Amino acid sequence: MDLYDACLQQDAHIRAVIETLVSQILGDRYMPARQNEKGKYIKDVAQTRKIQGSQFDKIIRGIVEAKLFGYTLLEIMPGIDPRTGKLAEVNIIERRNVLADQRRVVQRQGIWLPGWDLTQPAYSRNYILVNTGDLGLFSATTPLILAKKFTVANYVNFSHTYGQPIIHGKTVSESNADRKRLANDIANAAQNKVLVTGLDDEIDIKTFTMSNSEKIYTSLIEFVNREVSNMILGSESMAGATQSYVGSTKAHQDIFRERIEVYRRFIENVMNEEVVPRLVAMGYIPSGLEFKYSNRIEMNNEDRIKLYGLITDKFEVSADEIEKEFGIHVGRQLNAMDMLASGGNGGSSAGVGSGGSGDRRIMSDEEYYRRYGRSRGSRIANFLKDA
Repeated sequence: MDLYDACLQQDAHIRAVIETLVSQILGDRYMPARQNEKGKYIKDVAQTRKIQGSQFDKIIRGIVEAKLFGYTLLEIMPGIDPRTGKLAEVNIIERRNVLADQRRVVQRQGIWLPGWDLTQPAYSRNYILVNTGDLGLFSATTPLILAKKFTVANYVNFSHTYGQPIIHGKTVSESNADRKRLANDIANAAQNKVLVTGLDDEIDIKTFTMSNSEKIYTSLIEFVNREVSNMILGSESMAGATQSYVGSTKAHQDIFRERIEVYRRFIENVMNEEVVPRLVAMGYIPSGLEFKYSNRIEMNNEDRIKLYGLITDKFEVSADEIEKEFGIHVGRQLNAMDMLASGGNGGSSAGVGSGGSGDRRIMSDEEYYRRYGRSRGSRIANFLKDA
């Protein structure tokens, strides 16, 4: 655990990767829901407000860290914050004092007594041990980060030694005092910006030729960052690396989303098997609820706009849905009103122009929309009138 924490605290890349992972896990994506007779999960809005808070985010973060560290011991206190009405205190017990396989907490690291048995009823209600059964993903990233740490130190020494040019001064004087005076003048010239020499003195700057020797260090650093990103996120491009072509980026995005789904399924299982029953026993939430992540498609803003453009052209979407997704207040849906006015089937007699009858319906609706930028049968008003 000392090695894990040292690598996590001192390496910026793995910290950034963990924050990227947590950003996809937390937020408004999860909810307590009930399953109806058709198998659809119905969100409980009132209970969702109760579980979306800082203390509940700490529970989810602890479950995610169990994948990284190997285990997490959560302490959920039964008290309710009177100001917010949510859980007042959730703690993650120091992992150095937890013996996960023995399900025991010790007062001093490495010493069996005194200790507390988590299987006893007095502790099983408020303490949740999330144990993956292995040493966690950090067991594979820690040796790489330690190697990277020494590589960066060597790279700094290499840069200091070979990165700066050497200023070579020549003087005809045989006096050591004159040579030292010239050396001091050269050393101070970087600050003074002025250097006065004798008539026969020479100043020469010796620069090193480019040999790409620094590639030994930079390639190893890039290798470690790539391996850490692949281990935790499933893709290095999701941690800031650039790809050579668009297809590679899309492939990495798919792998990243699949990895996030695995993390979310793990969280759902722990929540429904360990956390939710204890919250029900505390009287914090009613029984019959399940912790679920929403089935919302993960995509960027450009793809989301294209999707909503395709949906609103074929289905009527409420203004509340647009406002919730994009934060934009909209009125009535014009293309839906136009389709109702044309008979509800897209207007088979609508032409390519404004009101013509030249549409022989050779193209599909999607091809028509891509070509003309509007749905088949939608009316385009002509605001240019003859005087």
